[in-house]
Amino acid sequence: MWSMAEYADHVREVLFGMRLLLDTAISQPGTDLGESPPQRFAPQPRQIDVGAALDGIDREARSLCRQLHGLSPHDWSLTVTFDGTSVDPHWIARHIVHDATHHLLDIGRLRSAL
Repeated sequence: MWSMAEYADHVREVLFGMRLLLDTAISQPGTDLGESPPQRFAPQPRQIDVGAALDGIDREARSLCRQLHGLSPHDWSLTVTFDGTSVDPHWIARHIVHDATHHLLDIGRLRSAL
């Protein structure tokens, strides 16, 4: 189990990753980014600058919002491949909402438990 700070930083990381996918789909459609690196869970919590993580969430979310809002009808059909799966901006947008919501709810559950 992660600490609340680690969950928050993970949300920032996911938003960054989704922005990378969206940027690549738009600027270099059809690119294959290969496989995701394996996730490693350290036995001790990472030291997280919570302020920087929250600023990063805000920055990435705003950037993604601007990018998605500015897509042309054609852009919504462009794809990028990672982990052997071809995804388009529709998938990216759904994943942003799903993953961020999922992990922010995890933070809420941890907070309630404490």
